[in-house]
Order: sequence, then C-alpha cells, then structure tokens
Amino acid sequence: MKASRRLVVAVALAALAGTAGCSKIDDSAKTSTSSSEVADGGTLTLAASSPIVDWNPLSAAGDTTGQRQQQWPFYPHPFLTNPDTSVVLNTALLESAAVVSASPMKVEYKIQQKAVWSDGTPITGKDFEYTQAVQDPKKCAECKAAFTDGYSLITSVETTNDGKTVTMTYSKPFSAWQALFNYILPAHVATSYGDLATSFNEGFSKNAPKVSGGPYVIKDYQDGVSMTTVKNPKWYGTPAHLDTITTRYISSQGAQITALQNGEVDLVYQNPTLDTVNQVKAMSGMTVLLGSTLTYFHLGMKTTGDVMSDAALRKAIATALDLDDMRKRTVGQYAPDLATMKSSAYVPGQKVGGIDAYRDNADELNIGKGDHKAALGILQQAGYRVTDGKLILPDGKPLRDLKMLTLSTDVIRMELAQIVQAQLKQLGITVVIDPADGSRYSPALRSGSFDIMATGTALDLGALSLQQWYGTGAARSFGYSSAEADRLFAAAESELDPAKQVELMNQLDRVLLADGVVLPLFASPQMAVYPDKFANIFINPSKYGTTMNVEQWGLRK
Repeated sequence: MKASRRLVVAVALAALAGTAGCSKIDDSAKTSTSSSEVADGGTLTLAASSPIVDWNPLSAAGDTTGQRQQQWPFYPHPFLTNPDTSVVLNTALLESAAVVSASPMKVEYKIQQKAVWSDGTPITGKDFEYTQAVQDPKKCAECKAAFTDGYSLITSVETTNDGKTVTMTYSKPFSAWQALFNYILPAHVATSYGDLATSFNEGFSKNAPKVSGGPYVIKDYQDGVSMTTVKNPKWYGTPAHLDTITTRYISSQGAQITALQNGEVDLVYQNPTLDTVNQVKAMSGMTVLLGSTLTYFHLGMKTTGDVMSDAALRKAIATALDLDDMRKRTVGQYAPDLATMKSSAYVPGQKVGGIDAYRDNADELNIGKGDHKAALGILQQAGYRVTDGKLILPDGKPLRDLKMLTLSTDVIRMELAQIVQAQLKQLGITVVIDPADGSRYSPALRSGSFDIMATGTALDLGALSLQQWYGTGAARSFGYSSAEADRLFAAAESELDPAKQVELMNQLDRVLLADGVVLPLFASPQMAVYPDKFANIFINPSKYGTTMNVEQWGLRK
C-alpha cells in the first residue's frame, strides 16, 4: 500500500476568503502534492452517493457537496484550491484577477483569449454579467440562488468590446471577492431558456449542461444509475488525459468499498469510517489517501417553534452535550489526533493574514462539555423539572419528543445522532432520529423540519460560509434571526484588515454559540481510494472536492 495507514490532519493555515487592497492572486503557487507523469487515454469509474437532483450548482437546491463535485468539470472557475489549501488563479481561464481600486472597490478579470465553451462560443464578460445578475436579488428577486452576498454589492459590470476584460464595481469593500463566481454559467444558453428567473430556476436546474466550459462534457446520463463524461474537444486548458470518466451512483459507503474491491469502480471519495478504513487496509494494490478538509461537522438547533424557541432549553441542551465524547466515539477511533472544534468560525490552526484566528469560544461559554449538573440548573431556573425520567415544561406538560434530522447514507452523522439521543436522555429528553435520504435531507434542512440536526459546513467562503445558514432570510436559513449576528456578518464581510476581521468573526461565533444555533464538532475527514495504476488524484480540502484537478487524472506510464 502506498499511502499512510493513519489519518494525516491538514488544516487550513491561510484564509481562503481572499486578499485585500490592490494585490493580485499568487498564480505562481504550486500544489503541495507532486503530480506524476501519466499516459493519455483510458477510463475511470468513480462512486457517488447521490445522483443529480438539481443541475444548477449555484441554486439553493443544487449547491450540495455531491452535486458540486460532480459538476465541477463542466464549468469555468476563476480560482482553484490546492491540496495544501492555497488559493491560486486558474490560469487556464484568466490572465489575471486583481483589485484595481480600493475606493470604490473595483475588481478586474482578464479572460484568456482562447477560453471558449464546448460549442465554440467565447467565454466573455456576458457570462460573468449573467452569473452576477441571477445571484443579485435586486436584479432577480425570484432567482433561487444559494448565495447572494457579495453579488448584491456589485453595482456595475463593465466589459471591453472584445468581451475579454471585465471590471466590477462594488458599493463597499468585500473581503471575500475571490470566493465569488465559483461556477460561471453560459449566458448564451441562458438566453435560450428565457428570462433571468426562468433560465436560472428551470433551465439550468432541470437540464443537464448543454455546453461545458471545463475539461469534460456529458455524454450520457441515466438518472440514479450513472453519468458518463468525455473530454471536451474545445477545452482551452492543459489537455485532459483520461478519455472517459463515469460516475456510478452507490448510496452506501460500505457498498462503494465493496464495488471498488470487485473492480466495479476505480475511485471512492468519501468520509471515512472505522469500518471503511479497516476494509481498505485489507485491500492490496490500492492507493489510500486520508486527510481533513475545510468542511466541519456540527450540530444545530432550531430557534423557532413551540419548544425550541425557548433559549433556556437550547442552552441546557448545548451545556449537556459532550462534544469531545462524540469526536472520540466517531472519527477519534481512526483519527485520534483530529481536534474537537471549539469554534464555528475557524478550524484549529487556521490563520488569517498571518494571525492565529481560532479561539476556544465554546469552552469560554461552557458549551459542549457534558455538564449535566449545570444543564439541569439552567432548566430548573427556567421552571422545568425532571419527573420519572421525563423533562416537564414550565406549564406542567411533558416535553414532546425532539426530532433529530440526519443523513441516512452518512455513517458519521448517523452515529452522531445516536450519541445525541443517548446523552440527552440523561436530561429527560427523548430524541427521535429522522434518517433522511439524499433527496429529502437538504429540503428538510432548509425548511427547518427538525429540532436538532447534524450537518456540515465548508469554511471556504469566510463570513459567507456562516451567513448562508444564520443570516436573517439567508438562502439556507431555517428560521434563525439575530440583529447582532446580522450586524457582525455585515461588518466582517466588508472588513479588509485581517486582525479586525478575525475579531469580528470570533464575536459572531460567540453569538451563534450562545444562541445554541450551532455546536461545532470536528473538521471533516476525507478518504480517497483507487488502484495504484492511477495517479494525480488528491484530497482537496475545499468543498468542491477531488474533481478540482480532474484534467490531471490519468494512468501511470
């Protein structure tokens, strides 16, 4: 076996949200994982847990982990994240990207002359303009975009006559400008679908991409079965190596490993479990990569409704839960060095502008330590009591069962739900687990169809990573609203000074933790397993996953 059998923890040591001022992105940075020489030609089949349910990667329904990663090879992207977490300019698409004015803030993109869509249509400022408009509520209030922050600050998009230089003016400084335009949609295809809302919500969401701006195009898609892609003949970057890449849909993590062992798939990329790690250790001729990412697991509580709107109940739950025990009993079994997170804003070890950003905010608030005595004290002071092992509300009625939403195909999330169920029983709280499948999980999460939930958040986007969940009326908000949190979101998004931004984000973190809306657990581990004959497949720490360098994949010479 070529890879280490222990988990190598690689946390982000630099802010991925971007730089301030008039500096350019460092396009000379190299990946921390060496590339190998590979042959042209060949095929690869990879396993995915869920099929595409929404073909628009920028929509609220389409912006999920599996769908983002599957569709990465079909779109242009201004920036790339390397395995070492460094963010670099995508020089296949852009000559440069820079903040050319600080007041007002202006960002200039210079598109490569050779960059075209797979039908030969040039990639131009029109594509940037459309992609901005459908994510700006002022221009398309009906567009169901996953993100609007940042896009709504852009007051003008100006393009030169040749379409290859785009300048965007912002109404105020926006620190995370590099995180925008992660998928650029084809404006000429949008026109064929109708107006902004129709094209975005229906055209791109319901139809597989008609053209590709990346290294691969779709040849065939069988819903729930497989997706076959081939090399884009008009790809303007370094030529891709593999002729065909097929995605097979296998929902169970264990079944994916079995398919790999039987030669039915060539690549498994998933959150590891103790069982799957032990399974791949027993397999010969496989490369096994283990590492952590910028996505982290966390619990969340609904802050509205008949019982969860009571801050005392939420605070008691947050105080009673033992988050370190959850880590030890899940990922700690095969990744003992992976730390329990005490912040929802930064992962342990993360730096912003050279400044240590991470704080043990949860400890300061006595959250997640399994302090049942303190939790019972909070409840008693608020008028609750425990009678015959059942928590009784202040009005004398028994607390109803609390529903915990989790993803049935994710072993870690299922294990977390079971641990929560056992821990809260000590407070007289009965937790009923709702194991949703991939098609129901995200809609239930966004609609707030739960009392407690287990999910993951990617910290690729700085303040935007949290704002999408906890901003008032945000695309993924499930009802939480805080004037103080909204103020801190706005301040952090426009703050270009790293030290001040770190302080604002930690203030925000303490607000969210105190409200019980988020309980951070640990950085999400990731595992890639594939036969030794393949090369250049890496664990990518960003939420866009391993397909970020898909054109480099190939068979060893």
